[in-house]
Amino acid sequence: MIGKKESLEKVGLGIAVMFGVYWTYSIFIRNTSKITPILKGMIGLVSLYGVGLFLFMFIIKTIPSAKMKAKKISVKTFLKCFLLQFTAFMVLIVIAIIVSKVTGNETNDILIAITPYTLFESLIFCPVVEEFVFRKLFADKLLKYGEWFYIIVSSFCFAIVHGVPMGLPHIVYTLVLGLIWSYLVVKTGKIIIPIILHSLSNLFGNIILQTLQGISMELLVVYVVLMILLGVIGLILLIKDRNKIVIDNRNRLVDKETLKEIFTNKGIVFYAVLTIAMIALKNYI
Repeated sequence: MIGKKESLEKVGLGIAVMFGVYWTYSIFIRNTSKITPILKGMIGLVSLYGVGLFLFMFIIKTIPSAKMKAKKISVKTFLKCFLLQFTAFMVLIVIAIIVSKVTGNETNDILIAITPYTLFESLIFCPVVEEFVFRKLFADKLLKYGEWFYIIVSSFCFAIVHGVPMGLPHIVYTLVLGLIWSYLVVKTGKIIIPIILHSLSNLFGNIILQTLQGISMELLVVYVVLMILLGVIGLILLIKDRNKIVIDNRNRLVDKETLKEIFTNKGIVFYAVLTIAMIALKNYI
């Protein structure tokens, strides 16, 4: 019988292998290939969600799965989680400003053309596939060991992988989002609501932002201010209702023993070291 430690090691190793395949292609092969950008993108998706995901599922298949029990949440809880996504965006803005001041480099996001493909990828494909991997598969294998344990592992693994293409600010940003979505899996036993919120996050934090950036800087500023205001409301509600957040049948949000157990695990350490190495290598190249 595979225990908690071994299960986490396999999950950490599996997700490292999954993204290791993709990073090997995107960093070392993609830019040297003389093929069209569309074909490069398709090969990237196949390497990640074809080959990589297959290897991940193969590595974790010996971990016993546990079915989640479907539960309902209130509309109020859904709205709070929705507002907290704007809080995550607010945190992203603050950290991006701090990083730019410390490094002396202005943060310039690349303006991406909004096409049917980018809409499909941002609003449907990525939310469905990423929530399936980081929320559903992780929950199947790890949730039985504790809600807090699952939430931290899922959120951490989801967050640091975004540091390779996007950098430090987005690690913190996606960590907050991951905490929200993992919490919702625990409270609902399903991934449909995290998928919806993931899609809405991409809509408000990417699609609309990119569209306004190409239309009017004045509208963009108004929109960003509005998002920050919604983020402040979300933060106020979180502080106000913090004692109502119950995980593992208690409202203690910090569990030092669980954190130590996770971040000293060989699988998680390997995944983290590999990700940091890829971030450094990508910036060097």
